Amino acid sequence: MLTTFEYLFFVLFTIFAFTKALSYGIYEIKQENNKIGGIFVILVGLFASIISNVALFFNK
Repeated sequence: MLTTFEYLFFVLFTIFAFTKALSYGIYEIKQENNKIGGIFVILVGLFASIISNVALFFNK
């Protein structure tokens, strides 16, 4: 069972990780002209953040 502090820490960490994935995806699109790779990185980061937070919320 997670405490509120642990849950809040996990949510903040996933937001931080998603912003890193988002910034790398934008870098791939803008600098490397790799639209498919950039979009894929952003979508995987988004889905991983959402699924992990939802799973933790329902487990709480």
